[in-house]
Amino acid sequence: MTTGIVYDDIYLLHRIGNHVESHHRLIGIMDFLKEKKLLDNPDFKLITPRKATLDQIRYVHEDSLIKEVKEVSELAEKTGHIQSLDLDTSVSAKTYEASLYSVGGNLQAADEILNGNLTNAFAAVRPPGHHSNSYKCAGFCIFNNIAITAEYLFREKGIKRIAIVDFDAHAGNGTSDIFYNGSKSGGELVMFDSHQDGRTLYPGTGFIGEIGTKKGEGKIINYPMPPRAADDVIMIFFDEIISPMLYEFRPEFILISAGFDTHWTDQLTGMGWTYQAPANYLKKIKTIAEEFAQGRILITLEGGYEIDKQARAVYNCLKVLNNDDDLIEENPIESGKDVLNYINDKLIPALKDKLKPYWNCF
Repeated sequence: MTTGIVYDDIYLLHRIGNHVESHHRLIGIMDFLKEKKLLDNPDFKLITPRKATLDQIRYVHEDSLIKEVKEVSELAEKTGHIQSLDLDTSVSAKTYEASLYSVGGNLQAADEILNGNLTNAFAAVRPPGHHSNSYKCAGFCIFNNIAITAEYLFREKGIKRIAIVDFDAHAGNGTSDIFYNGSKSGGELVMFDSHQDGRTLYPGTGFIGEIGTKKGEGKIINYPMPPRAADDVIMIFFDEIISPMLYEFRPEFILISAGFDTHWTDQLTGMGWTYQAPANYLKKIKTIAEEFAQGRILITLEGGYEIDKQARAVYNCLKVLNNDDDLIEENPIESGKDVLNYINDKLIPALKDKLKPYWNCF
């Protein structure tokens, strides 16, 4: 099998100064992969991204958003100064171009998977995307890479059923907004969004009552974890919610928004994961992909701000994608009894009650 790694130095040109979402995040990942000699392994293939077309960006974004990103990037180039789209989201001279390649890297990987050149892939791209909705960039994000990729698969590749799994510590509010009423192209999509409880973290959304409307009703599934929820809590979500739903849904392709800011040391969040937790979660997701989707998984990078921890977590995920269980592990962390009681006695039962009208598995 072959696992693709999307990367290009274009992603380093989105230079936004002293910002946690910096180019050093990707440098850290690629340097660690080189140190571990992963890129010398013939089972891994470096994928060169292409530039997404504007028509593809328009699958989910309004022209006003595209125009704003382009014009603000041009202003940054003209003035020589970083510009802002909002309080959190900055733009440099090359942001617009890097963003087109960030989307295009995901599209290229999707093509390579569908063509049989790759089994699966990890897109080490930036800017990230899951906070941007159809009309507004937000939360360090420019174009919504994962949402555009889903629509690309529906519109250009004939895929009928897609599952999105978002495990960033922050709710993927942009992606859920885009698909809240279902896909406009008519494809079937279900989104599983696990994150730190919105009462304690940006963007303050992602509660269990946010389940979608119209064609999307019952297909947006939020799992708001309390602060300090550790590795065990995400496994409960998979076993109790994701697995039965996906056995019913039978996805043809699985897209993952992977945020590594769930690590217990991350400076922006309050979660309790180890750097092997995302990989162990991915193992479970992979069983579904192998059952229904011919193993087709495409992961795109979202957050993660402890550079060394993120690099190890990404490395672990790449190993799992390539059927290698030899992970780098730190001491296991277990959630406190109060957290587990809340999850098992309140959150999971309440979530099942919300979903029962839409899914036979509950």
